[in-house]
Amino acid sequence: FTFSLCTGILSDDHVLAAALWRNLFNKHCEDPRQLELLVEYVRKQMQYLDAINGEDLLLTGEVTWRPLVESNAQSILKPTSPAYNDEGL
Repeated sequence: FTFSLCTGILSDDHVLAAALWRNLFNKHCEDPRQLELLVEYVRKQMQYLDAINGEDLLLTGEVTWRPLVESNAQSILKPTSPAYNDEGL
């Protein structure tokens, strides 16, 4: 499961769609739009994770995932940086 999805994430959308179809849909997806939506969602989340500051992520351990459906799907915004107190916490 993990290897297949990792390969899909690192490959093109066709490979990712095949991995999602096998692993999440158990090879049964009657509506291809659902698979297309999930491919878009995974790509959007990966782009969002890439924009997160690694130090902030390590300090907070928190990720606020983007919604499945957005009114403006092109709005890949940089996540807000957390506020720290004087001790860096």
